[in-house]
Amino acid sequence: MRCQSYTIMKRMILATALICCVTLRLGAQQQIRHEFSMGFGVGNNMADKKVNDVVDHYLETYHMESEMGCSDFVGDSHITLSFEYHYRLNQRWAVGCIAGWGISKESYDGIEEHGAAPHSYLAKYGSEQSRIFYIAPSVRYSWLTTMRGHMQLYSRAALGTIRQHMLFDYQQAASDGRLYTAFEDDTQRDEYRHEHFDEVKWRSAYQLTPVGIDLGNRFIHFYSELGYGFQGVFTIGTRFTFP
Repeated sequence: MRCQSYTIMKRMILATALICCVTLRLGAQQQIRHEFSMGFGVGNNMADKKVNDVVDHYLETYHMESEMGCSDFVGDSHITLSFEYHYRLNQRWAVGCIAGWGISKESYDGIEEHGAAPHSYLAKYGSEQSRIFYIAPSVRYSWLTTMRGHMQLYSRAALGTIRQHMLFDYQQAASDGRLYTAFEDDTQRDEYRHEHFDEVKWRSAYQLTPVGIDLGNRFIHFYSELGYGFQGVFTIGTRFTFP
């Protein structure tokens, strides 16, 4: 009786181990289908054109320059934050959607002599801010896979819409030997000027990525892309993948 119970227990253990092995093997063979990504983008952005047009108008009209000067590497270009989902149709093709936000912010100033009185100046100050939101369907093609699937090179295209809220505020005021920002009491003086530009616009948008690289294991990846559009020229981020 004891030997029979031992035999039954042994068979149950072997059956359980077999089931576990089969389950793990099937899990390992499951193909990765879902991707969630988050990335930051910098460089020339398609939304920069509106910013440049408005800023150039004020700089040329009122003779100002950037407060940061040569130390400002980003300038008035947008910095973006994107969230993406893609579904892998097969080892080559994936389709999905991109949504994200971006911001551009810069300050400008200038000073020139004003009037015949000594130490009399005209102080100028301008501030630019552009905020964008974009959403677009996306398609991606992986044209090279190496290192047992741990590295991929791919290209991508996305076409959608973008909302841009463009703001520019300009002030100038006369000062005698010192610079100051004019208050409401100065609005009657000829030397004081205040202009405000405010525009919200929707339009079609795109992101073209000739080359992107993806490095990682089965579930966590790091990627970098070069392209042009609503995300900017250079994008870097993290990607999570699931069966």
